[in-house]
Amino acid sequence: MPGKKLTDQLIYELTDEQRLALQELAEIAAKELVLAEEITELTENVRKSHQELGFKSSDSPKSLFEDPEIEVLISSKARFKIENVREQIKRALKKAIDAGLGDLEIVQRQAKIYGVPLDSSS
Repeated sequence: MPGKKLTDQLIYELTDEQRLALQELAEIAAKELVLAEEITELTENVRKSHQELGFKSSDSPKSLFEDPEIEVLISSKARFKIENVREQIKRALKKAIDAGLGDLEIVQRQAKIYGVPLDSSS
């Protein structure tokens, strides 16, 4: 079933509970964006440093900095945090659905992405 688009007008028509559910979802989405940007920045910095210093990752590194998995290692803290944020998104989506927002397109799309059922009784 096609959902409703989220518009300013629709937001004005929502209950306080529904607005709070959307606000929570928005705040968590902002956290996810910041963490994704942090991971991208860390990864790009490692690549840039490797280029500037002439290092090449290899299967037999001579230092930790040359290790082929250094990008993942350096960004692991942010990667762990982003997984926690994704769990928060699932909970926020469930709250939004329980508040009667399962008919919004954005909630439907994100529920599908995060594996959250649109049936509020689940």
